[in-house]
Amino acid sequence: MFAVSDDNIDLKDKKDKKFQLDVVINLDNLKQDNPQLFKSVAFINGDIKTHMLDIKKNATTGSKNSKIVSSFYFNKTNDVSTINAGDEYFVCGYVVKKDNNDDILNASTNNNQLMLYDCNEGAIASTNKDSIGLFSTMNKFAESSDIYQTSSNTLPSSSGVTDDNKVKITLLNPIDAKKIAKLDNVKFTGMVKGDYQIKKVDIKNEIKKSNIKDILKIPFVFNVNTEIGPIQLGDMFFGCITAEDYSSAEHSECEKRYIKSFDKSNDFYPAH
Repeated sequence: MFAVSDDNIDLKDKKDKKFQLDVVINLDNLKQDNPQLFKSVAFINGDIKTHMLDIKKNATTGSKNSKIVSSFYFNKTNDVSTINAGDEYFVCGYVVKKDNNDDILNASTNNNQLMLYDCNEGAIASTNKDSIGLFSTMNKFAESSDIYQTSSNTLPSSSGVTDDNKVKITLLNPIDAKKIAKLDNVKFTGMVKGDYQIKKVDIKNEIKKSNIKDILKIPFVFNVNTEIGPIQLGDMFFGCITAEDYSSAEHSECEKRYIKSFDKSNDFYPAH
């Protein structure tokens, strides 16, 4: 096992001042793919961090390593919330390159295959440190692949995919749920295929200004083309809401779904 950190800050300083999330990537289920480059994404408390992990560069004992520990460090307090036990969070990992130099970034759509990935969710147990695993099972990827293979819609051909193609995600928030209508300092987060957007909203003012009676809609529009390749039907995406006064049990709540349409918005409720 070997570890990868997200920056060069002194380790003791990190432990004293930051929340540490260790993401354990299990390579046993990926041996036949010989992954060499990962993009990993972690969400905590309304903030997101990403890593690009070069396995060959960071490995110390070569193929004997069956796990990578990728450590993320987050501020315990930001402009909307303080990390709280019970907060929901998520992590995702994407195989960007294999050992045979197959550039998945370009090959996935041409070969009618979905980019290999895994995502996982958790609830914070300690406000200092937590850990979570990726690729222990391939269940989510299998479900994504089924959607990708059986969908009647198809991703535009590689020659037809441009930055003009958009993927829409909308977070639906009933204003009578929990304390939503009274919140004035909230972050909404959307993430798909390693790309993310964060919107800060004064819900109380938004409801008054737009005369919202039932559901507050928070739209996100992503380019089909991401840093690691095009968004595909079946890709998993997440939506989260974060606020200090959101709930006594949690300051962040998240939900996941699969991309099923390029023609209309992929709508869902982040609260559950």
